[in-house]
Amino acid sequence: MVLQGIDLSYMRRSRRVPRGRQYIRDMGYAVNHIVDYIGNGELCLGVVVKDQGERIQVQGPTKQVAKVSLKQVVADYGRCPTNNPLPTLTALQNEITALQAEIDVAFFWETLVESAPESRLLSVQAEEYFGSSPRAQQCSALGRAMMADSLHFRYDGAGFAPNSPEEIARLEELRRQRAEKAALRERTRQWLAQAIGAEEGACLRNPLPVPEEMEGFLSQCTDYLLRGLNAPAVNLLATAGSRLSPRELALSLLRKTHRMPKDADEFLLANGIHAGFSQDVLAAAEALSPYVDSPQRETLQGMDIFSIDDQWTREIDDALSLQRLPNGHFLVGIHLANPSSFVKKGDLLDQAAVDRPLSLYLPTTTVTMFPERLGCQLASLNQGELRPAFSVMVTLDDQGEIQDWRIVPTQITITHRLTYIQADALLAQNGSDSLSQALADLRRLAQCRQRFREECGAIQLNRPELKLHVENGEITAEWDDQNTPSHELVSEFMVLANHLAARYALRNDVPILYRCQELPAEDAHSVRVYDPVDFDQQVRKMKRTRLSTYPEGHGGLGLDLYTQISSPLRRYADMVIQRQLCAHLAGEPLPYTQTELFGVLDNVDRTASGNRALEREARAFWTLELLRRQDASKTYPATVVRVEGRLVLAELSEYLARGVLMVRDAPSLGQRVTVRIQEVKPKMNRLVLEPA
Repeated sequence: MVLQGIDLSYMRRSRRVPRGRQYIRDMGYAVNHIVDYIGNGELCLGVVVKDQGERIQVQGPTKQVAKVSLKQVVADYGRCPTNNPLPTLTALQNEITALQAEIDVAFFWETLVESAPESRLLSVQAEEYFGSSPRAQQCSALGRAMMADSLHFRYDGAGFAPNSPEEIARLEELRRQRAEKAALRERTRQWLAQAIGAEEGACLRNPLPVPEEMEGFLSQCTDYLLRGLNAPAVNLLATAGSRLSPRELALSLLRKTHRMPKDADEFLLANGIHAGFSQDVLAAAEALSPYVDSPQRETLQGMDIFSIDDQWTREIDDALSLQRLPNGHFLVGIHLANPSSFVKKGDLLDQAAVDRPLSLYLPTTTVTMFPERLGCQLASLNQGELRPAFSVMVTLDDQGEIQDWRIVPTQITITHRLTYIQADALLAQNGSDSLSQALADLRRLAQCRQRFREECGAIQLNRPELKLHVENGEITAEWDDQNTPSHELVSEFMVLANHLAARYALRNDVPILYRCQELPAEDAHSVRVYDPVDFDQQVRKMKRTRLSTYPEGHGGLGLDLYTQISSPLRRYADMVIQRQLCAHLAGEPLPYTQTELFGVLDNVDRTASGNRALEREARAFWTLELLRRQDASKTYPATVVRVEGRLVLAELSEYLARGVLMVRDAPSLGQRVTVRIQEVKPKMNRLVLEPA
């Protein structure tokens, strides 16, 4: 029996056609009947296993049961003759498939468009093709043929509708375009395989040829690296069968084809870090107005306020001042940049800082947290410019004991911009002028504060750092010794400001992020004069520092409370904490809940870990590249820092680079040796040394 199209809306309007179970019984849809129905975009044969009124449950050859509405059924084959329906379903499917193969869908489309273009019912369409009273198998075969030919027909829920000639032309053009794209994708895949196989060394002399049709692919690779834009090229790179990651493979392609931008930093590109900002963020920074005098801030005038930083620092976020009081005490001002006076929570610039919550410092470039106009100009504590500040004013006696302190929003003008080298030179003058005298007093007070912390268990671990700068392929190196008087002076007062900010927050019940560190599990001692073996041993004893919304001690600093607010231009968490404290000082609602602080904490922790790894990797690469360019006969003093069986590691004293020392007889740990470089491969982070 063939259903002459089931139109439920018509049936429900007709009083002569009952609905629900009575309708199913009248039409012959009973349990164990074989039906053909439309499910999941295709026609399916199955056996009715349950009657649910206007819906039935049908089981197919796979035993999976489908819930089917009556209008989905296109044919009823009557009751299944056996208890096992699988052979019957298989035979019917084979017959339907054979009938379907004989149907000329294009011819039928032409016939239907001319004779019955509005027809949707399969039973009526089957009569048009097969003649009156078509068999159920013919209905099923025609339905499958039309469903398989999406060019001429479409199923729209009400039935099978013929596409218009215009729609067919559009679909044909779309298919042609898809075929062309597929062909281009295959040619790109083949070219990519050839490019992967090309030796990079050979391509340095003669760039890999780029067919014109591959220019779009290379452009997508460039956008992916420089701007993080995903494109079809990314999928091709990911499925190219290379051991390299998609980013590394894109970098290799640009190198081999000589398409690498001149100012590109490969470490940033390989790690998905984009040094630039979006046009919207840059526009928001340019739209900022310079700071103007505000009566809501305390003005600090008539005193020397000086910053001390590296000579290459452009984000100046801290400064110091000193006043000798009539009673012999000292008023120390620790002044911090206050970018939150320009950046509001949730605005474009704030979101940009959320995306890169730490500035990143590499030998080739600096990736700042804020655009230059904000981080290096408007909010930076530049000499001679009025700037908003967040100041911690501390009164200390002559022995460095805290007598009083307060936190206050201020506006300041830096009178002296000093480098660490200049500050050390002034300290050596022993107070010959007011500035050197202020530095000398601060140095002495800092030593007192450091001694107090050490009595409480603070451990100082000093390791000099080789600062590398790469410009136009030229590498320059200079020592950055953190153990100089000016470094220690600045560090101690930043520690004091951070400690007092944590005390203020706890005292006033202001939620912030605390920086915590558990005490070492075993006795550890300070390393003031760097010794690589002793330094390694003490570092291994120390617990990791971590952020927490719960106040805990910082064992490494010898403090019961600690946070960080001293680098708000470089660390997003510092600006967040400043916002909290500024809001409380102004009597305004706190901008962050405890839950939001957890989100900031998680974001900063993940970014900090990635940044540290990237900075180490870049520093190691350029250190080895610097060594690679040295005279092969040059010798270097070194220290044996690890001896494990036949594995011996030594650290070059001049460069702090560590490599495998090839020796027959194992030296002792800490032994001083003179070595030559046997092999150095910067890209592989490989350094092999031999005794000189």
